[in-house]
Amino acid sequence: MAAYKEDLVSTLESSLQSCVSLFLVTDNVEKDGKMVDVNQSGVEACIKRFLDSAKSLEADFLRKQMYSRVNHPQEVTKEEVERMRAELAQKEELLKRTRERVAVWAHAFQDLETRQTRLHLADIVS
Repeated sequence: MAAYKEDLVSTLESSLQSCVSLFLVTDNVEKDGKMVDVNQSGVEACIKRFLDSAKSLEADFLRKQMYSRVNHPQEVTKEEVERMRAELAQKEELLKRTRERVAVWAHAFQDLETRQTRLHLADIVS
C-alpha cells in the first residue's frame, strides 16, 4: 500500500515537473501577426495528466480518511475534541481581549463623565 501511495505521489510530481519544463521550453511562433503556441496540444495533455494524477492522489487520501473514520472512530473523536478545544481557547482569548478593551473604554467614559460633571457643577457655582 505504501508503494502505491509513493507511486501516486511520484506520478503527480513527475507530471508537475513535465508541465513546468514544457512551459519553460514552449516555443511561440508569430503567424499572421499573432503569437501562436507551437506546443499547445502538448501543454494541454501535460496539464490533463497532472490533473488526473492529482485527482487519483486525492481519491486515495479520501479512501484512507474514510477507512480511518470507519475503523478508528475514537481517533476521529479525539481529533474533533482537540479541534474544539483549540477553537474554544481561541474564543476565550478573544473574549479576554474584548473584556480588556471594554474596561479601557468604560474607564475612559467614566473619566469623561466625571469631567463633564465637574464642568457642569463649576458652571452652576459660577
